[in-house]
Amino acid sequence: MDKLSKEVCDTIENHDYLTYNLVAEMIDGTKDDMSKFHTNKRQLSFRKFLRLSYVLHPDNQKEVFDGWCLRFNTTEAIKQSFEYASITRNKELLKTLIDKYSDDSALSKHVAIYTILYDFYTNEIRAKDLITRLDKVGQLKGELVILSDIIKCYNYYWAENYSLMLATAKEAEKEINKLGDRQLFIKECYLHRVAEVLGHVSRHLNDIDSARFYANLIINADICAKTVAGATYILGMSYLPEDKEKAIKYLQIRYDITKTLGEQDIENNARRDLDFAKLYLDIQLDADADPILLRLQNNEGSEFELKLIREAVFQGGDDEFLVFLCAMAKNSLEKMHECRKYFFKRGNYFFTSMAAREAKKLGESSALIEEFIEIKTETKGDVEFEENFIKCFNRVSNHRSSISA
Repeated sequence: MDKLSKEVCDTIENHDYLTYNLVAEMIDGTKDDMSKFHTNKRQLSFRKFLRLSYVLHPDNQKEVFDGWCLRFNTTEAIKQSFEYASITRNKELLKTLIDKYSDDSALSKHVAIYTILYDFYTNEIRAKDLITRLDKVGQLKGELVILSDIIKCYNYYWAENYSLMLATAKEAEKEINKLGDRQLFIKECYLHRVAEVLGHVSRHLNDIDSARFYANLIINADICAKTVAGATYILGMSYLPEDKEKAIKYLQIRYDITKTLGEQDIENNARRDLDFAKLYLDIQLDADADPILLRLQNNEGSEFELKLIREAVFQGGDDEFLVFLCAMAKNSLEKMHECRKYFFKRGNYFFTSMAAREAKKLGESSALIEEFIEIKTETKGDVEFEENFIKCFNRVSNHRSSISA
């Protein structure tokens, strides 16, 4: 028995009440799994080790499992350690794994792909660079083909190529569905990744039901605070046209989460979107909001000031919400039609619909405007997953009260 497995068995045996049978139940395993594990006849899967870390070390699970990832000695477990570090946005662990296995020929493709993701997470490269970097990796096999296609979707999102993004993500979803039980951890992680893609593209294409489905899948998985924040953004935006309380609730939750991430740009973006939603819904801004936005809410903001916001805050390109608010501020049916056409041309059907709704409020009564209000592209494919399918990161308590509840 290797040293790590012996440490795990010792922890179980020395625990006040844990037994192998109880642990098996808690980690979605079988009695046979644990019997063969502690008699050194069979190793546990990476996913079961992950579940074990929550059972045996609930107070410092992350630190413990980070250490385990660096001690796994099978190729399969090492590959899955890369995905664990990446999906949880654990940049320190991911970099350590990349450095540790950079000269291992059996892992060269994994090192190359996850180096691209690491560079993307640390802003060394941008979304526009991803496909160029992927092309340099060469031919891929197995699950890395799926991961590569998902990464390409990040580039398509940046390029606003929503149709290609949707087609690629739906094909990836089909391939994920084919992964077997031995690859359940990878299957759950890749589904989470593709749900991020499909959640955002569904919202852009105004398929609100699908957007909410994928957002809830991410929230229920609870893998990473950053991705949960992104999912609550999707939910908040999806409710803008129909339920102001839910819209603000979810955007506020997103903002609160981003304040715990230690990434100021993400926090600023979340606050911006929350305040933009309040402007749209005519909800009073907080006193510490941007002074120009406060002036705008009081009908004192000028076109020049709006231009300053755009140039100062969104130098990377026009922000969809700001474009929409600028058109609203002009209170002109002609300008709102221009706004609708702007979004329609870019395939952004969510804001096309929002602009059409505002045009209707300004007096537009044609049958065509109703079609623009309802415009959407169906994004959900034939593959069906439950919203709670991803369970590998579910927190498990080893306290008696929690187990008996």
